[in-house]
Formats: sequence, structure tokens, C-alpha cells
Amino acid sequence: MPGDAGRMTRREAMRVGAGGLLAASGVLGGGSRAAACRAGLGARVGEGKAEACIFIYLPGGVAQTDTWDPKAFTPYRAGMRGSELLGTCESIPTAADGVRLGAGLERMAGVMDRGCVLRSLSSEVKFGAVHLRAQHSLMTGYVHPAGFKAPSLGAIVGRVLGRRDPRVPEYIYIGRDIDTSDNERLFIAEYIGPGFLGVESAPFMIPDPGAGLATLSPAAGMTTERVDRRLALWRRVQELSDPRLMESPRAAHYARMLEDAREMMDSPVKRAFDLDEEKPETLAAYEPGIGADGVMDRGYYFGNRFGRGLLLARRLVEAGARFVQVEYQYGPFKGFDMHEQGATRMAEMKRQIDGPIARLVLDLDQRGLLDRTLVVIGTEFGRTIASAPAAGTEPEGFGERHTGEDLVIENEKMYGFHGHFSSCSAMLFFGGGFRRGIAYGRTADRHPMIAVERPVSLMDAHATIYHALGIPPDTSHVTEGRPVYVTKDGKGRPVMGLLA
Repeated sequence: MPGDAGRMTRREAMRVGAGGLLAASGVLGGGSRAAACRAGLGARVGEGKAEACIFIYLPGGVAQTDTWDPKAFTPYRAGMRGSELLGTCESIPTAADGVRLGAGLERMAGVMDRGCVLRSLSSEVKFGAVHLRAQHSLMTGYVHPAGFKAPSLGAIVGRVLGRRDPRVPEYIYIGRDIDTSDNERLFIAEYIGPGFLGVESAPFMIPDPGAGLATLSPAAGMTTERVDRRLALWRRVQELSDPRLMESPRAAHYARMLEDAREMMDSPVKRAFDLDEEKPETLAAYEPGIGADGVMDRGYYFGNRFGRGLLLARRLVEAGARFVQVEYQYGPFKGFDMHEQGATRMAEMKRQIDGPIARLVLDLDQRGLLDRTLVVIGTEFGRTIASAPAAGTEPEGFGERHTGEDLVIENEKMYGFHGHFSSCSAMLFFGGGFRRGIAYGRTADRHPMIAVERPVSLMDAHATIYHALGIPPDTSHVTEGRPVYVTKDGKGRPVMGLLA
């Protein structure tokens, strides 16, 4: 029996109270083998090989033909037809036999023997020009509107598996500013958030990893000793309160939040921010290959934040994090959302992501963490040639049947992959029980470049990620009196050809 004289300690009581809060709020499903995990107690559901996940999110729609699924290089020529434009860069060999990437990803090419690329990620939903609906689908597995507030991948993994270390949040989000100042930003905050799972499963937000996290340090004039004295006083006042108040789910939840906040002030999370502990050569390896002064749009540059975010993600996984998402912060018509000058801008973006991602994979491997840490690289959809000189106005489904015969590329501004391509994109996996050194699936070599071998739905890609983490695809939570599954209707099936 825990505690003195057969009584539970306050910490144990708060954990039980948290479970009661979840049950009372209607979040927990009943009867499945995942039920204990959904209470956030950290039990494993299945026999997944991965204990943690780092999801590298590159929103904007990465042009797969210039990166993970390169096609024949067709140099710019004034007056060329859109159908002639197959690739704006040469393809390069990688450390994996027979797997090639687009030029500009030389460092990632050097680690492809440790990972696999899914080239035939397919979608029956045509999102047209609407990025946010496609991003919602990627992050939650449900097409908006779903009829409920769908939880994100990170929130689901955190809720089902719980914390690896009791002092480290189970779901951490790096690289996105905390901003709900307009409808677009509010919608983004929703689909990366906990949905109906509630605030307990919300991500721990870290906008800029290089700036540290002031909230983990005492306020000016406060010492940790003063904080501890105030907490002790608060506990004594609580003991004098009406027992019905002390035992209420909301009071237990509030108490746990206070205790968690205090623990994090001395937790591995705070220590993980001390990036200067790393060797100078390691810090340099996470720096992007181009600075803000070297890009066309100097007002939009997150290369340094992205690189440091990946380094912090590695340190947080070492400290006990369960799910860490690192975003190259999305901006409409910015970054990978290329509506003009696609060839030039893609070269810039590749210089920002190539070195840091490759170094993350190498670091995890050299530290013996890659086998049990799954690294995923994803974007909301692929890209194709534009439908008209003014890119981004194509109707839903047009890119999927567009051959480019009627498009004339009159100048270099039009040279690149500016059209949205919902039908097919790519996703990369490193470690965590996935096969190494392979390319899975094949797409057509000419437009429209749809999947022609082994297409994989997003639902099944999600099921494969969950499977690697030990979560069955029919795991469910109850909201509004009905079960909601981690894959739509619980029908997702892991792609065993991707798994070792």
C-alpha cells in the first residue's frame, strides 16, 4: 500500500485524480487493451519497436520531384511546354543502393542507408488550393470538417502511451509561434492540438529553441526556495478545504498542473535547452547551409530556428520525451509554398534543411537511439506544374489530370513546380523499426505523376507509424457518446513492406 499508514501520497492521489478527470470528461474508451494507456499512465499497448517519435513537419507542399522522388532534369528554356518540365535539378546517388534524391540534398543522401522513402503516398481527396485542409488531414488523419475536434498525431501518441519520463511532457512542439490572432492561425493551433482529448493532451510549445524557455525559470526576484515555500503553503491551505473540493476532478487536475510545473523547473527539459553543452562542431552541423541574407525573401527565414529545433528534439528524446514535432514554420506563399521562382526557392530551402536533418539522423544512430526512435518527415501534399501562368488558382482535382501540354513557360519565374498535387506526395522514415535503404512505391515519370506501383493511403501511413509505436490502428476514444479511432473508422492497416 503506498504512502504512510496505508494512505496514498499526494503525488499518487493526483495521478488517480487525473485518471478520474479523464473518465468524467468522457475521453476514455472502455474495454480495449489500450484503456490504461489512455489514462496517461505510460503503459505500452503493443510491441512497437519505437519508444519515441520525432516528426519533422515541412508544411507548404514540398515538391517531391525535386527532393525525394526526382525525375529527369529538364533545364529551363524560354517557351518550353509544361509537359517537358520534369525536374529542375539533377538526381544524385545516395548511400542506399538504387535510391536517388534531388541535388542539394547531398548530406541527406549520405544517411539514406538508415532510412526509407515512401514515394507513393496517395490521397483520394483533392484539396485544390486549400493548404489548411490538407494540413489538418496530415496532422489528424481526418478530413475537415470531421464532425468533431480531431486530435493531432502527437496528442494521440502522448495520451495513449503516456510519458516516458514523468518530468518530461509527452507531446512537445518546436518551431511554431504561439499565435491565434486570426482564423488561419487559430485553425493551425487546433489541428496541432489535443482536439476533444482536452487541454491535458495539448502540446508543450517551444517557439524558438535558441531563445531558451523563460517559463522554466523563476520570475524576477523569486528563488526556487520561495517557490517551494509558496507551494507548501498552498498544500496546507488545500488540506483545510472542504474534502469534496479536494476530491473533485478539476481540483486534482489543477494540483497536478502546479506540481508538474514545479518539477519541470528542475527537469531534464530545462537542461536540454543548454545547447552550449554540445561540441562546437555539433552545433555547426545543425546550422543551415544558407543564412537570411542569402535567400530571395529575407522577411521569411527560419533556417536557424529549424536547425536548433532538431538539435533540441534530439536532446529532449534523450531526456525522455515521447513525441516531438519540429516545424519549419508555415507561411502562405512562403518557403515550400512556391507559386513562382520554384527552382531558385527550392534550392534555398534544401540548403536550410539538408544538413540539420542528416545530422539528427547521424546523432541518433551514433548514440544508439535510432532503433527505438522513429523519425518521420512529412508535408501536406506534393507539387506539379502550374495550371496557368498565375499559379495557385487551379480547381480541385485539376493537377491530378494536368499534363502541361497547354502551358507555356515563358520566363524563369514560371520555371518550377508551382501547382498543388493532392494525389501523390512522399514521406520519409528513419529508425523506429522501419526498413533501411529502400524506396517504396513508384510514380509516373511524366505528368500527371500519380502512383503507379504500391500506392499507400495516408490512413495506412498513419497506421504504420502507430504500429511502430505499439498503438493498434483501431484504438479509440469516446467523445459525445461515440468512439473515434486513431485511424478513420479504425480501418487503417500498417504497411508491412515498410517495416523491418
